[in-house]
Amino acid sequence: MTALHLSSKENLSDIVRKLISHGAHIDAVTMKGNTALHIASLAGHFDIVKQLIEAGANVDKQTLVGFTPLYMAAQENHLDIVHYLLNKGANQSLTTEDGFTPLAVALQQGHDLVVAALLERDSRSRGGLPALHIAAKKDDVNAASLLLNNPEVNVNHQSQV
Repeated sequence: MTALHLSSKENLSDIVRKLISHGAHIDAVTMKGNTALHIASLAGHFDIVKQLIEAGANVDKQTLVGFTPLYMAAQENHLDIVHYLLNKGANQSLTTEDGFTPLAVALQQGHDLVVAALLERDSRSRGGLPALHIAAKKDDVNAASLLLNNPEVNVNHQSQV
């Protein structure tokens, strides 16, 4: 573990900032393949995540077992970090060595708002109908309710179909 890993884990944003400004290797990995971004994403330290990404951290770096920062944030129900990572281009299709995606782990853990955010982003990125439209079309009240609890869902979105 480097000083950047430790300060990211402990949410020491001033130290993270100084380490970055003094040339700390942003994507250095631990023995398990974790970067400082993995550690901050897992711990829910939004400001650290933001600093690391602004300094050029790889949002899609995978650990030895395939965890990405997005996977770790989804696993721990850190919705703000999930949104931020998605907005910074994180690939939610990357899988762990067991074949799990961030969506799969969020479903498994029962993190409904994270599930809704990932579903909504996934349907938009594939050029398909927004997830809310799909839920309405299928008359799926549970899915629609889940999506309506997500502030990212645009209830007035008009598709081209």
